[in-house]
Amino acid sequence: MAATLPISLEKLKEVLIKAKVISAQDWKDAEHNANRRRRGIEEVLIERGFFNERYLYELIGDNLKIPYVNLRKYKMDMTVLQELDDETVRQARAIPFEVKGKKINVAFIDPINEENIALVKKATKKTVVPYITNYKSYRFASRLYKKDMKAEITKILATKFPQTEAEKTVKAEVPIIKIIDAILEAAMFEQASDIHIEALPDAVVVRFRVDGELQDKIELPTTVHDALVARIKILANLRTDEHRVPQDGRFSFKVDEEEESVRVSVIPAFYGEKVEMRLMTDEAQDMTLSDIGFTDRHIEIMDRQIKKPFGMILVVGPTGSGKTTTLYAVLNILNTEDVNICTIEDPIEYGINRVNQTQVNIKAGYDFVNGLRALLRQDPDIIMIGEIRDSDTAQISVRAGLTGHLVLSTLHTNNAAGAPPRLLDMGVEPYLVASTLNVVLAQRLVRRVCQGCIYSYMLSKDELKVLSKEFNLEEMLERFKKLNIIEDKFKSFAELTFYRGKGCDQCNGTGYRKRLSVLEILENTDRVQHKIINNASSGDIEDIAKEEGMITIFEDGMQKALMGMTTIDEVLSIKRE
Repeated sequence: MAATLPISLEKLKEVLIKAKVISAQDWKDAEHNANRRRRGIEEVLIERGFFNERYLYELIGDNLKIPYVNLRKYKMDMTVLQELDDETVRQARAIPFEVKGKKINVAFIDPINEENIALVKKATKKTVVPYITNYKSYRFASRLYKKDMKAEITKILATKFPQTEAEKTVKAEVPIIKIIDAILEAAMFEQASDIHIEALPDAVVVRFRVDGELQDKIELPTTVHDALVARIKILANLRTDEHRVPQDGRFSFKVDEEEESVRVSVIPAFYGEKVEMRLMTDEAQDMTLSDIGFTDRHIEIMDRQIKKPFGMILVVGPTGSGKTTTLYAVLNILNTEDVNICTIEDPIEYGINRVNQTQVNIKAGYDFVNGLRALLRQDPDIIMIGEIRDSDTAQISVRAGLTGHLVLSTLHTNNAAGAPPRLLDMGVEPYLVASTLNVVLAQRLVRRVCQGCIYSYMLSKDELKVLSKEFNLEEMLERFKKLNIIEDKFKSFAELTFYRGKGCDQCNGTGYRKRLSVLEILENTDRVQHKIINNASSGDIEDIAKEEGMITIFEDGMQKALMGMTTIDEVLSIKRE
């Protein structure tokens, strides 16, 4: 990595010390270690947890006054990539990723090299706006010049498979390994979170979940189903001779130097076993609260709450609402050298440096209850519990929060105000919940408006009419003014501006790219505590919280719709849940 940095080591040392992420002694120790192991100093510092690679390049970019872009997290547009030929990409070590009129945004490994910029400008005939990226990010994107993933999959699918019984008796070499590799790489490049392989009566369908939406991608002949499942089982170290019970496992695969972890679930189904593979990218490890969708107001509340040395922080919401990612983002803030952080998860989603992570193993008798009891003997300052599922886990978690530990966990309730009654239902005493619970965060995921094709509009009369059947728009308008979501000058919803995406190559015509959280945060104030002690309903608790200024999930969503971050359709889909 050291050879690819656009600044000298001396300058890097100055930048890191000035940013107060390391001390001079830290640099000296890392330098000694790097020389002994023949590695880059920055690599050693990353290993030791002082910062991650993204933060390093953001610091370098700030010093050079050049923005950083991670191309692995950017949905690449083939028409933009074609602005540069393969030879120029290799020579300038540059990747074009966005065109805006006569300007083109280009990611460089060395963005201060004038010769490289001149080379790209000559090739594109556009004004070049340089960005900085790292070598891994460049290598990842440059693979798109080598081959078209869709064409590769089509070519593999064109391979002749045995179709008839007579053909099946003939030994045929089925390129199962190549098919799986192509599917995994395609999912990685399309930034899919999940891959579904499902057996139908006449085909095997492969679907990707991209930005929360399932999309059919490939159909394979039924004759390859068993071999496909068997290969995945081998990769995940599962039993290939077991077809009647569910199995879970994981494996890793590499694209060039980039390694991805995959979580595998196999279940028996009517037409053959169904496989679900979740791509465990490292994105969540590096995410900040701002990346997730927290507003400044939310961040201010969370900063105040996580500084408390003990108590409970709960994140609630349905499955797939981003609860675990939020917990990891909070752990990233709390993860300093002076604390001992222990987790018990089911399963471990991502590895976090300097955090002691353990995984539930029911067969071995290591469940959340036993695991939590064991963790409490490990002198922890902070404990993260994957989920509070039962009364025993709830009781131990609350008492841990009461006796000097900061406990983070998730709970399945629809809103933040539903968490205290849920804990009471699990048998936790009201006074324990009231005195231990610091804050409850409820969230959902909505799709972001694609910034490449965003446009503004105002609600039509028909849209206002439909909306008014579901909501009291006048009451909602006054509530938004009170919360400073909109200015007092607006007299009706017809005057408000909302946003949509037209659909473009960057978002595959959907008008959306990636997702963000909409959320509500319930702080355990004196009035809320009083309600909890008196076994108040979630509705009563929510009313008090709203009086004290809590912005609900729906209100947060509407605020983000007015800011152009998501659409009113996405927000309304949450309200109708």
